Amino acid sequence: MNYKVVILDIDGTILPHGKSISHPTKDAIQQLRDKNMKVVIATGRPPYFSGSIIEETGVDSLVFFNGAYVYHEGKEIYKSAIEKQILYKIHLLSNDYHHPLTFLGGRSFKATDLSHPFVLEAYLQNPWKPELAPPQFWMEQDIYQLFLHCDVEEEVTYQSKIPELDFRRWTSIGARTCDVNLTKSNKAVGLTKLLEKLGIAPDEAVAFGDGLNDIEMLSFVGMGVAMGSAQDEVKQAANMVTLSAEEDGVRYGLERIGLI
Repeated sequence: MNYKVVILDIDGTILPHGKSISHPTKDAIQQLRDKNMKVVIATGRPPYFSGSIIEETGVDSLVFFNGAYVYHEGKEIYKSAIEKQILYKIHLLSNDYHHPLTFLGGRSFKATDLSHPFVLEAYLQNPWKPELAPPQFWMEQDIYQLFLHCDVEEEVTYQSKIPELDFRRWTSIGARTCDVNLTKSNKAVGLTKLLEKLGIAPDEAVAFGDGLNDIEMLSFVGMGVAMGSAQDEVKQAANMVTLSAEEDGVRYGLERIGLI
């Protein structure tokens, strides 16, 4: 297949958790760019969590917030904020259950409780720290994504009571935070908008990912590659499984496909 674009998740894919991008992975990305292969980043992160990665890779086409915000060559080309009435529902429910929320807007993010142990745990390994959310924060600007800080078994109640939202745990083991996005929004939706802009068909795309939020993306493209550390359901959505991020799995996968 004559692939024209390579799409890369960040955390657990090009970036080993708690580490930096390795030289072999950066070199692989540069080799793609030297061959005029389009490289795209598709992440659950907001733009303001991604600056160093963008700088290191030189990528200028990006899908943020698990598909809710798309940026191409310095311009916003698509965005899908969460409706205020839906935010109101999760705001009330989280208050009832005493679960903190982090609201992620286009330019800033704020949490409802800075001292809660689940919130402290969520940001422990990260350079960014939230500020306290004023009561009206979520009403005064567009919110593209939330983090719900609760135990695994507790998110089921939210999913059943707010079907407009999708809840996906950061990892299968131990994580007490999950991404919250519109059910109608995922990485494949954002990538559809971007690939249309680029004039590239989905079957001409290769994508690498490791998380539950990558399942739609891996199924959407012509060659979906799951990282070696991915859960079984992520691997089942892929055409191929490569090594883990710690083992430079993106580079290994690109070599196997014959792109570098």
